[in-house]
Amino acid sequence: MKNIAVVIPARLNSTRLKHKMLIKFDDEPLIRLVFDKVRMMGFDTFVATDSKRIAKLIPNKWCIMTGKANNGTHRLSKRAVIDLVGNYDYVMNIQGDMIDVNHETIKPIKKRLLSPFSPLCLTAYTKGAKPNDVKVIHQNNKALWFTRSDIGYGDRHLGIYAYSPYLLKAYRGMQDKYTKENLEQNRILGLYDIEVIETKYEGYEINTQGDVNRRQIQSLTQGW
Repeated sequence: MKNIAVVIPARLNSTRLKHKMLIKFDDEPLIRLVFDKVRMMGFDTFVATDSKRIAKLIPNKWCIMTGKANNGTHRLSKRAVIDLVGNYDYVMNIQGDMIDVNHETIKPIKKRLLSPFSPLCLTAYTKGAKPNDVKVIHQNNKALWFTRSDIGYGDRHLGIYAYSPYLLKAYRGMQDKYTKENLEQNRILGLYDIEVIETKYEGYEINTQGDVNRRQIQSLTQGW
């Protein structure tokens, strides 16, 4: 049986929504809410952060302090993370803003990783995309490109990746040649394949104050 660890990268100074990992939903900070949801799925679950304020919310055993990082994947490639999870067969990166992540979201990803011939790198999508979504263009289960642009096609890319420790180590030496897109996964393309798999995620990703407001209202109206 292959072993899978989950590492949730979390920085305090997020670009679009300041200190979003600390925003409370039902009296729980966002990062702790996502951490607990993932841990209850049965994975060894860690949070990688450079923030002491975030670290205080996570049990010491499951918190990895890192230096500054350019993006979530770069944070996972840090030596402090690899030293702790490098013996796992896969390291799954789940974004700390995926407040509604659940077993049904992870189920097809886990199934693929546990299959005999699993990829070095895997990511997930849902069918269709809104103009502001990050989009993945793919063919034959392989990613061709990722973009934030409103191109009128592509599927909604979710912030879930699964990496072999080997690929995470290799990521340290990769350069972002497409800085206009500013998407961490594009620097992998051209060097390694990224396999894509369809999954279900009907919830929110907390990126703006509007997302916060809508999700908090939903919690009140549905009694969550």
